[in-house]
Amino acid sequence: MEMEECELHNSLGLFRVAVRFTLVLVLVAFLVGTGVKAGLEQQARNELLDYPDYLELYENATRLGMEPGDYYLKYIAPKKHPELVTPTVVVGFDALISSLAPPKDEMWRKIEHRHFAISRREAFLRTFIFLLVSEIVLVLLSVVVAFWALRSQRVAGILSIFSRVISGISVWWLGVVFILLVIYSALPDDILISPGPGAGILTVLKAMILPVLTVVLMSFWRLAVEFYMLLRREILSPYVSYKRAVGLPENRILLSVFKAISVPALSVWFSHLIEVEGMVIVVDYLFRLGGLGQMIASSFSGAMAETFYFIPSLFAFPLLVFIVLNLIISVSIEFIKPKLDPRVG
Repeated sequence: MEMEECELHNSLGLFRVAVRFTLVLVLVAFLVGTGVKAGLEQQARNELLDYPDYLELYENATRLGMEPGDYYLKYIAPKKHPELVTPTVVVGFDALISSLAPPKDEMWRKIEHRHFAISRREAFLRTFIFLLVSEIVLVLLSVVVAFWALRSQRVAGILSIFSRVISGISVWWLGVVFILLVIYSALPDDILISPGPGAGILTVLKAMILPVLTVVLMSFWRLAVEFYMLLRREILSPYVSYKRAVGLPENRILLSVFKAISVPALSVWFSHLIEVEGMVIVVDYLFRLGGLGQMIASSFSGAMAETFYFIPSLFAFPLLVFIVLNLIISVSIEFIKPKLDPRVG
């Protein structure tokens, strides 16, 4: 009976993942599609300035009570830019898929390379390494601090206070502090050097020291508090007191506690991971690591409307990467949960 309930719960979990993924994909596609269509509208308005039959267009627009620009966008521009009359979500979805490779149009390919010269594969690997190293360090640190807090109420109090304080500070603030400390101290400035295209792994890892430290110091507090609360609640359970009373080794008791909290701990970790991904994007741009964060920032260029560029391919690719990455992790967690559930086996 319990096995059937767990299988049903697992199926519902996968269904929730599918629904969540679909909603996120549709929202992101709508966002990207809106940006693409806005860029095409601006491009079409610029084309209107050189339109050869402008006088005829002006007469037709006046006859319909329309502005020339609106007339051009509605009746003429869609022949050259069919995306203008295509549903926004469809345009965005096409842009997401197309972002897996450099633009086919030579002009957009040159624009993309001028603003972000690092390849997609290299940018993805840099961000993946950055995220992986940060997660390993902060999870281990969170577990250690959570156990420390269990043994000391003073540490638990300090952890709770710092968690509330740090949650109100932006991650870029600590990054700027580190940058200023390096600039105005005896530390070598080369740890702030942005690794360019084709940089070696050691150069990239060296450049990630301060970024990883920034993410870990700004994010592990809340995760440590969550782990501490799970451990504390489980250790105070009657079955733990019973096992201690019958003289079971402490290691076996802790192992059973770990197994009992493993499922909720996975959910807590994944929720925290999504927050860390946002921090990684910001810190990547702040330290110019040449990853997906800098790629997103490079998709917007220009301070004035006349010189503003939106490069859809640079904006869509990082979003697609994080959507797929989170989908893979979500599905993996749903398959792992039944194996960790103490009610099974």
